[in-house]
Amino acid sequence: MHTFVNQDDKFVSAQGLIIAIVELTQSRGIELHKLLRGTGIFEQDLFNFQHAFSLSQQVRLLAQFKLLMKSTDSGFLLGSQLINDTRVEVQALMYSADLGQVLKQLAHLRMQLAPLLFSQTYIKSGQYYIYLQPAHGLNEELHHYVLEIYSTAFYSLLKRVSESYPHCQFDFAFKRPRHIQEYEQNLGLKISFDRPCTRWVLNKAMLRAKNPCASQLRFMQAQSQLHNKNLVSMTFIEAVCRYLYSHPSANLECTAKHFAMSSATFKRKLKINGVGFSALIDEQNKHKAIYLLTLRAKCNEQVAERLAFYDIPNFRRAFKRWTGLTPSQLKTQ
Repeated sequence: MHTFVNQDDKFVSAQGLIIAIVELTQSRGIELHKLLRGTGIFEQDLFNFQHAFSLSQQVRLLAQFKLLMKSTDSGFLLGSQLINDTRVEVQALMYSADLGQVLKQLAHLRMQLAPLLFSQTYIKSGQYYIYLQPAHGLNEELHHYVLEIYSTAFYSLLKRVSESYPHCQFDFAFKRPRHIQEYEQNLGLKISFDRPCTRWVLNKAMLRAKNPCASQLRFMQAQSQLHNKNLVSMTFIEAVCRYLYSHPSANLECTAKHFAMSSATFKRKLKINGVGFSALIDEQNKHKAIYLLTLRAKCNEQVAERLAFYDIPNFRRAFKRWTGLTPSQLKTQ
């Protein structure tokens, strides 16, 4: 049985991103009806704490917010507001004993706190890597915007739960933006663009750093409340991505069968979510290849075999198409 949510399933609370969007637009004097226009969200829904929203509603609201705010700093402002969320999920982060526990809670509660992204984490040579991918079909502009929001929220969280100033490297898989000053102001100077993958990188030693806000009693109270909640595990897109990552030779037919669908139904479902099967395969192969080449130090032949390429030149060409780099160039970066 597959446990995932679809884009129109309603599980998203108004608290968090949605409320932060509403408050920021109202602080700029933007009328609420303009913000909600075309989103499928009604004003009375916002006052009902039992009401849940879908990912597609959240994405439409986010796009409308970006359009109405008309400023290059709006994503960063929104991200910095998320740290003030009062939900029990955020309390579980804030009262964790150390940064390692904070990150474990963040991974466990990601669908409640940041459902538009999913991550894979690795440790290598004293570094803690968090690789990010979209968990929902987003156009390129909105995907970059979501990364601005959640990178800022993540960095704000690091600063809140760290005794000393946290150092985090932010690598983005898109070109250097014109509003680079906003990135530097909100994320620090350890930023790079045009990277093969988007990732956040921390020193592994930071994971043991004590949280100055830690409270064992309040943490256990938060865990008790969370135990009684039905937590959503992942989106349909994330489920497909994780399957393809683990099964590099999977084709459309066997992937559809894994999700108990016909190939035609599976393709329609992907299209509804704004993604294509070939693009998902390329993205997962790219991430797998980068992991094997850099973090596992595998040679081209070994990586090609793991990805079901039986011709080394074809693998090199595919890798260049995915990343803009040859495998050798990646290793020297």
